[in-house]
Amino acid sequence: MTDRQKVSIWALARSPLLQVRSVSVTAQSLQKNTKPGLHMNIATSSRRKGFTLVELLVVIAIIVALAALATPQIFKALKRAALAEAINNAKQVKLALDSFATDFDGQYPSEDTAEYLSEGGTGTTYSNDYFRQMFLSGDTESETIFWVKNSAVASKAAPDDKVKEGGRIQPAQVLQEGDAHWAYITDQTNLDTGSRPLILDGYKNGTSDWDPTTWDNKVVVLRIDGACKPMRMRPSDGKVLDGSKNDILSAQADAWDGESPSDLLKQPQAGR
Repeated sequence: MTDRQKVSIWALARSPLLQVRSVSVTAQSLQKNTKPGLHMNIATSSRRKGFTLVELLVVIAIIVALAALATPQIFKALKRAALAEAINNAKQVKLALDSFATDFDGQYPSEDTAEYLSEGGTGTTYSNDYFRQMFLSGDTESETIFWVKNSAVASKAAPDDKVKEGGRIQPAQVLQEGDAHWAYITDQTNLDTGSRPLILDGYKNGTSDWDPTTWDNKVVVLRIDGACKPMRMRPSDGKVLDGSKNDILSAQADAWDGESPSDLLKQPQAGR
């Protein structure tokens, strides 16, 4: 074979046409050697990758069971968070009360101090009426610190904090019905016995008792000395006791020195 013939054969082997033909032949050979049931098996295997109805039902049942176990814990966590927020709100109210007292010779909002802020006063029926004085005095502009989630007396929706018009406080827009959760014990000063309650949870709407479901048989109580904590209710009558096992709102309580605070306790105006 001459060198020219060798070159021609080599060029033919490199030809794209021959390569395509070779691939075609190989594919045909593979197809012939493939067993008839192989394609069916591959397709069937592909289809079996999804869940059957029974498997889906089992998964759903497991999810439902886990959710049922977790739900009580979730509710407890949410209530603890709401309680922490309520205590923080109470402390914010105390800051406003203390700021108010510095301008009124140590007095917290009372019927007497109201005359200095609004002609005819601000009302004496509800705790809202007394708390409103702190807006007029400029010690706070936040209605939300007087409101609490899960409240048994306040509205479900938080107040809108729209208390000004034209740059001035509008008393009629401040702490309207349902905007406050806290009850208030009036006619006190920042020099009174520190263990006396100053603000605390309001009674359940339409009753003279606290709602045991709000904080799991506890009542949030903030004292004149600034201490604030949930105090346990006595299951038999719903009373909250001091260290001497006396009702904290009775004349027998250590903090009141024989004076009854019952006439001084003002409840919040309930929401509709």
